[in-house]
Amino acid sequence: MSDLGAVIRGAYALLSPAEARVADLVLGSPDLMVGFTATELATRAGVSKPTVTRFVAKLGLDGFRAFRELARREHRVPAGSPIDLLSRELDVTEGDLEVLLGETLRADTENLRRTFEGLPRERLLEVVEQLATAPQLVFVDYRKNHPLAAYAGTLFNSVRPQVRTLPERGISAVDGLLDLGADDVVVMFPFRRAQREHASTSATVQQRGATLVTIGDRFPNPAATRARVHLVCHTDGVGVFDSLTAAMSVVGLLFTATTNRLGADAQQRLTQLEDAHEVFTTFVRTNSGVPPGGGAG
Repeated sequence: MSDLGAVIRGAYALLSPAEARVADLVLGSPDLMVGFTATELATRAGVSKPTVTRFVAKLGLDGFRAFRELARREHRVPAGSPIDLLSRELDVTEGDLEVLLGETLRADTENLRRTFEGLPRERLLEVVEQLATAPQLVFVDYRKNHPLAAYAGTLFNSVRPQVRTLPERGISAVDGLLDLGADDVVVMFPFRRAQREHASTSATVQQRGATLVTIGDRFPNPAATRARVHLVCHTDGVGVFDSLTAAMSVVGLLFTATTNRLGADAQQRLTQLEDAHEVFTTFVRTNSGVPPGGGAG
C-alpha cells in the first residue's frame, strides 16, 4: 500500500463512529501523522488509545508503527531530516520518557564504542602533530555543526596561539579564509546533510594548499572527500537530530593529545591565561567544602 488516504477511504465503511473520528483527523492533516504517537493521535481525535489500535487494524496494517511508516513514505519525508528522525524515535519510544532515557544511553554508549574502536591510530597521530605545529589553526562549520567548531576553537585556544573559529561575528568564512597559508590546518565537521558551504569552504582550503581535516559521519560530503584525514563518528540516536556525543568526545581526545604533544608550551600558555583571568577577576573564588553563604560554624 502506498496511498494512506486511499487505504482509509477504502476501509471507512467498516469503522465505528469513534474510529471514523480518527480517520477524519488523518485525512484532514496527513502530514502530521509522521510525528504523532498513538496516544497523541487518540488525544487529538478525542478517542481512546485502543480505538486508534482498532482503527489501524481495520486498515489492514500490522500496528501503529506500520501506519506511521506508510505516512512517512507517502509524504516523502527526506531521509535524515528532523521529521524523519522524530518519526523513527517515536517508533522506538512511543513518547515514553523512561524508554527514551534508556535508549539514549544505549545508543550513545554504542556510538562511542564504535567510533573509538574505528579511529585509525596512525592518522590520529598525524592529525595531532598538525594541530600542534600548524602556524594557524582554523575550526569552521555552519548551522547546527558550528557549535562543534566553536567548542573546539575554545579548547585549542587555551593551549596554543593563532586559533580561529569561523564564521565569527562580523567575519564570514570567506573573509576568514583569505589569509590561509599552505602550512595551516582547517578542521570541519560535516555531518549527514551536506550544505553548499561544505563544498565551497573545502574547495577554498584545497585551492590555498592548506591541510583539511574533517570530523564527521559516514554519509557522503564534499568536505570529507577533499580532506587529508576524515575521522568517522557514529551518530545513530533516538532524537530529532543525530547524536554528536561521539564527535564531542573525539574533539576532547584530540585536544588532550595535542596538549600532551605541546608539553611545556601548553602549560606556559595555560598559566598565562590563568594570570589574565586573575586580572579580569573572571572566576568567583570559593572555599572548598564551604557552601555559598556558609561559614566555619
